[in-house]
Amino acid sequence: MTKPLKTTLITLSTILVLTIVGYFVANAIVTSKVENFLNTKLPENLSLDYESLDLSIWRGDVVLTQPRIVNRGSHTSKINVEVELDTLLVDGFGVWSYLVNDNIHVKSVQFRSPKFLYSHNSEIPKSEYRNSSIEQLQQEITVERFNIQDAEVIIKDFGTDSLLLQLKSLTANIMAITIDSETVQSTIPFKYDDYNISYNDLFYTMGEYENLEIASASITQDKAVFDGMKMYTKYSKAKFDQMIQVERDHFDVSIASLVIEDQKFGYENDSVFYFKSPKVTFETPEMDLYRNKLIADDLTRKRLYSRMLRELKFDLTLSSVSLRNASIVYSEKVNVDMGAGQLSFTKMNVDIKNISNTYGASERTTLDIDAVFMAQTPLKVHWEFDVNDVNDAFVFRVDLGKLPAADLNAFSQPNLKVKLEGELLQTYATVSGDANTSRVDMKANYEDFKVDILDGDGEKKNKVLSAIANLFIAKNSDRASDGFREGNKEGIERDHTKSIFNFLWISIKAGLASVLTGDGKKK
Repeated sequence: MTKPLKTTLITLSTILVLTIVGYFVANAIVTSKVENFLNTKLPENLSLDYESLDLSIWRGDVVLTQPRIVNRGSHTSKINVEVELDTLLVDGFGVWSYLVNDNIHVKSVQFRSPKFLYSHNSEIPKSEYRNSSIEQLQQEITVERFNIQDAEVIIKDFGTDSLLLQLKSLTANIMAITIDSETVQSTIPFKYDDYNISYNDLFYTMGEYENLEIASASITQDKAVFDGMKMYTKYSKAKFDQMIQVERDHFDVSIASLVIEDQKFGYENDSVFYFKSPKVTFETPEMDLYRNKLIADDLTRKRLYSRMLRELKFDLTLSSVSLRNASIVYSEKVNVDMGAGQLSFTKMNVDIKNISNTYGASERTTLDIDAVFMAQTPLKVHWEFDVNDVNDAFVFRVDLGKLPAADLNAFSQPNLKVKLEGELLQTYATVSGDANTSRVDMKANYEDFKVDILDGDGEKKNKVLSAIANLFIAKNSDRASDGFREGNKEGIERDHTKSIFNFLWISIKAGLASVLTGDGKKK
C-alpha cells in the first residue's frame, strides 16, 4: 500500500469516526436539551412522565413511550387534566431551528391511543385556564400536522366524580398550526389552516335532567355531520314529576342526521364569538314532548324568539335551516283523574330562513311548515318576524285542511272535558301580534259542528251544559257564497309567563270562538 493511499484511508477513517462520534454526541446533546426542557421549562403546573425518550437528529424524530401528562390548577393544586398515551411521536423535528433560533418546527405530532381525563371544577376561575399553561411557553411552535388517533375523552365533575362527557374513537387532524407570543394571548391560542375530526359514542350531560348522545360524527371545514343524535330526559315521567318544583317539559328527541354545511366560527376582534352556516339540515327528527300541568307554573318571563335571537351573547348567522320528515307528539296532563291529552304533527317539512342576529333591518326571519295534523289533516303555516324590531311584531298564518272534529278529542276530552263532533272542511287564520297583544282573523267552512260538555269523570255527557253550549254555536258555516264563516278578535293579551305557543293558541282559540258563536261576519 502506497503512503498517499494509506494517508487517504486514515484520513477518511478519521472523518468517518468523527462523524459517527459527532452524530452520537450531537444526538446526546439534543436529547439532553429536550429532556432538560421537558423537566425544567414546562410551566410549573404541568408535569410529564414517560417510560423512554428516543430522539434521532438524523431523522428529526422524537418518540416518547407511554407518556403521562398532568396539569394541576394553580389555585387548588389538584389535577385538572391527565393524558395517558401509548406513544407520542414527533416527526420531522427541525433541529437546526431549535438549536439556533430556539424555535420548534416539526412536520407532524401524533398522539397514539391517548386517553384524556379532565376534572371540571366550577369553582376554578376561568382566568386560571388561560394563565396556567401555554401562555407561559416562550418558543415559537409550528406544526405542519397534528394528529390524534383513536382517543377516548372523559370529563367528570370535580366534586361528585359524575360523568359529564365521554366520547370514543376520536381521530383528529389539524394542519399548519402556529403558536407564538401573539396567538397565545388570543381566545383561540393558535392559528391553523385546515382540520378534520371524527368520533363515536358521544355522551354529554346537558344539565340536571337531560342528556345528549351522538352515535358518530364527522367534521371538516366544509361540512359537519352528526348521525344518531338523541336528546332526552334521563328520568321516567313519574320520577321526573316528583323531582321538579315547577312545570318543565319531559322530552325524548331523536335525529337521524344533522348536517351543517360550510360552517365558520371564531372570535370577531378576539372578543365576540360568531358561528355561521349557509345551510343546516335535520333529517327525520322525532320529538316526543310531555308536560304535567298539575305542577306549579313556571312564572319566569318568557321572551319571544325574535328577542331571544336579538339578545344572544354571540353572533349567529344561519341562512337556511330545514327539517325533513319531522314528527312532533305533544302530551299535556291537565286533570288528575284523566290521562294526558295529545296533539300530533307528522310528515313535517320545515324551511326556515335567516335565523340570525347579524342581518340588517330589511331581512326577516321566516318559517314555512308543511305537515299532517292529527293523523290526516294537511296543515300549512307561514310565520315571520324581524329580529331587529324591539316591539317583536310577528305574523303567523295557518291553512288547515279537512279536519274531523273527533280527531281533536284525543286532546280536548282529557284536558278540556269537551267532546267535539262535526267536520272543519277548511280553516284559515292569521295572527298578527307583538310582545304584548295580538289580533286574529279567521274564517272556516264547517258542518254539523257540535260540542258535548262532559261530567267530572270525562266520560258521561252533561246534557244540560251541552244543550246550553250548543245554543251559542252555529252548527254549520252557512253555505251562502263560498260557505265560509268569519270571525276576528283583537286586543288578545299575552301572558308573559308563558311561551309563544301559548300566545298563538289563545289567539287561535279566540278566533275559533268568534267564528262558531257567530259574532263575526258571514260570507
